Amino acid sequence: MADLNAPLSAEVRRLVESDYPSLKRLVNELVDEHTDYEHIITFLDESPSAIHRTFAHQLRVTFEKVLRQRLAHAENELGKDRFRLYAALLDMYNVDNCPEQLAGIITINYDNYIEEAANAASQTPIDYGVPVNARPPQGQALRLLKLHGSFNWRDVWPIQKLDPSADPNFDAFDTLWIPPGIQKDKARYPFNTLWGNARELLDCDLLRIIGCRLSASDWDLISLLFATRHAHAERPPYVIEIIDSPERAAQVQRDFPYLQARSLLESETLGIGDQLVGEFLGAGPPKRYDALSEGELARVNREAAKPKNWFFLWMTQMAEAFRSHPSIGPLNPDGEFARLLEN
Repeated sequence: MADLNAPLSAEVRRLVESDYPSLKRLVNELVDEHTDYEHIITFLDESPSAIHRTFAHQLRVTFEKVLRQRLAHAENELGKDRFRLYAALLDMYNVDNCPEQLAGIITINYDNYIEEAANAASQTPIDYGVPVNARPPQGQALRLLKLHGSFNWRDVWPIQKLDPSADPNFDAFDTLWIPPGIQKDKARYPFNTLWGNARELLDCDLLRIIGCRLSASDWDLISLLFATRHAHAERPPYVIEIIDSPERAAQVQRDFPYLQARSLLESETLGIGDQLVGEFLGAGPPKRYDALSEGELARVNREAAKPKNWFFLWMTQMAEAFRSHPSIGPLNPDGEFARLLEN
């Protein structure tokens, strides 16, 4: 959301100049590079003022316009690179004797990158948890729950997939999605079914969170994680691992201590957490994060604070660990997972 603030602010100011001059003072007070648009939309939506509620609707339309533009820009600029890490992730779970089984993926994004990756990696069919195009997936499918809907779902029954760029009859108002806001409107179908399916999918051992900051605007999701972690009568709560900077993981730990999230440097999977700590200390031997001295911890945190693609870093560490493990593999040399080691 933060990356959308600059283009959103510009669009909102243009909207006010052209259609809502009476709201100019309000917008000047609220809109800047730090604006939380989900909060603003929610507050305006619950205002007794009719013009505030109308403006909230226009902000949702503006948000969709800006996000679609950014996604189109990513597609034009990056091509297939926009979904290669997803493809590598799916490819990883196809390696012989992979020590983990992928139960599924939950996303609150609106794009199609995961579906594109599944198609590129192995022509894997998708199980969305609800009928899409009225055709159930054939064979072993990837469980993918899009909790906030999708920009390529048309709001009809049964749900239809569409290509907005190729569909001459496309109307953005037909899109089946939950617009931004603090309180997500998930009571109607298919969202009530998707969120129920997510409860079942989270009957797991390990949940990795990639790219989601778990802000206050994600309260419904945070509540879901809390409930599912502590709903098992016969097994301990599942582990939550943050595939992001240790600083981001520490923020989640401070804000939501009941989730007991751990950082990538604390990962116990194939020893990659210890391996990363050793590398951040200067290509030294593996070392546990919780065994660091104050000086070592400061050194690791300085290195970890440097800009990194943590998803890419985690995947390359997993590829190295798979390649060196005596009972895993071999990696498919033509697959995206193995190609990570070439980079």
